[in-house]
Amino acid sequence: MKVIVFIRKDRFGFDALAARHPEHTFVHVEDADVLAREIVDAEVLMVAIGHYNQSLADVIKAKQKKLKWVQFSSSGIDAALHAGGFPAGTLVTNTAGLSAPMVAEHAIALMMMVGHRMRETEAATKTREWHGKIKTRMTALYRKTICIVGLGAIGQEAAKRARSFDMKVIGVSRAYQPDALVDVVYGREDMETAFGEADVVLLSASASADTLNLINARSLGWLKPGAIVINVARGDMVDEDALAAACENGHLAGAGLDVTKTEPLPKDSPLWTAPNIVITPHIAGGGFDNAAILLGILDDNITRYTKGQPLTRMLDWENMTVS
Repeated sequence: MKVIVFIRKDRFGFDALAARHPEHTFVHVEDADVLAREIVDAEVLMVAIGHYNQSLADVIKAKQKKLKWVQFSSSGIDAALHAGGFPAGTLVTNTAGLSAPMVAEHAIALMMMVGHRMRETEAATKTREWHGKIKTRMTALYRKTICIVGLGAIGQEAAKRARSFDMKVIGVSRAYQPDALVDVVYGREDMETAFGEADVVLLSASASADTLNLINARSLGWLKPGAIVINVARGDMVDEDALAAACENGHLAGAGLDVTKTEPLPKDSPLWTAPNIVITPHIAGGGFDNAAILLGILDDNITRYTKGQPLTRMLDWENMTVS
């Protein structure tokens, strides 16, 4: 079996993966032109999402003759779906959960930056001003209630960290049951009740048709005055004009966003100038060398595929909705 790998070798340990499966032929490619030649007789493609653009999708569909499985080295595959997806019937897997601890940590950092008004203190630092009155507008997290929308790997990791602040953790999920991490779990149909209890709303859900503009003028109105919204999920979950307006009129204390509808965020977006919105450029999964974890995921799925066993982290890509 031929496996094409279009991921940086230093990203996960290509040589180690090939050595563990000597019965297969592993071919590492560094550009789309080489992939176009090699894809003809390949059964498996392991690829970084950053490489999977419209041109690559077209080449794969036109030239592949045996491709059965595409494995991504990240969790989100929206870009690949926008690029045209995959040949019909292709198995598609990702590495969901790989960066969950780092993303959760980033979410907590955003929450603290917003609550403690770090944008204002940073601005004052640059002008060498001592604005002690900022203290009166800060929002402490201690014993507050956080509502986590989406209790997958990222949501659960965020819940662990929120617990360390003695926060009450509630969630919105279709399947998750209350446990030691999450005190109360609401269904999506009861989100108004959940939001009404929340001092902080953290979005960590997977994208679906149901999550498009989940945060909008109506749902923002369910929140307490002075609440905080954090998004480390997908940009299309937030009506950005409504969010900016809620920060401008003082209904929200602020927001922290690692994702936006359009990336890079356009310079004329109201999010840039709305008060106390902290924006980071989709970097929440960084800061940790997860090469060994990635190698383990790829190795496990190759073993499963070879033995005819179900793959992990399978995606129903033909029924996924992207904005």
